[in-house]
Amino acid sequence: MRTVIFQLIFITFFLLSSNWAFASSDPKAQFNQRYPNEKIALIKTEDINSDKKTESFILTKSGKLYLINSKGIIVFIQDEIYSDDDFEEPNIQIFSPAKNEKHVAVTYNYYPSNTKLYVYKLENGTLKPKLSIMGDLEVRIEPNGEILEFWKNYRPVVGGWDSALATYKWDAKYGKYRGTGQLP
Repeated sequence: MRTVIFQLIFITFFLLSSNWAFASSDPKAQFNQRYPNEKIALIKTEDINSDKKTESFILTKSGKLYLINSKGIIVFIQDEIYSDDDFEEPNIQIFSPAKNEKHVAVTYNYYPSNTKLYVYKLENGTLKPKLSIMGDLEVRIEPNGEILEFWKNYRPVVGGWDSALATYKWDAKYGKYRGTGQLP
């Protein structure tokens, strides 16, 4: 009887670990198996929480963002992420806003010349939103992790606009981005 129980435990362990290995080693295949009607536009894979296990970030052609966490679980994050025609395709960036910390940024463009940016942090196996901004002119992530938002500051009386700049820095103590400069 003990031998049978031991064999069942061994087989169960083997099957679970092989499924976990499949999930972490080929996120594209895992995603296509679960969502056969979705087409992957972009996929990025990286260990963003320093646990020596990779996470994958998938953006579909229909504008949906998914996370495949280090346990192989597919988590829907957000939809309606797609650029208007004549603009670059949406982009996923992984960057370090502070030492020993990585965030995921998604950008896309739409008319007339706007750039939308979402920034997420991995917490408890899912991506939590930490910043959402729209730059009339441009949004850029600097190598030091600062986020620059260039926007149009319209002049109400005389018309026209002036270029304005807001800068966002990660405040690890409070777990959020703090904006300085000319905030919209």
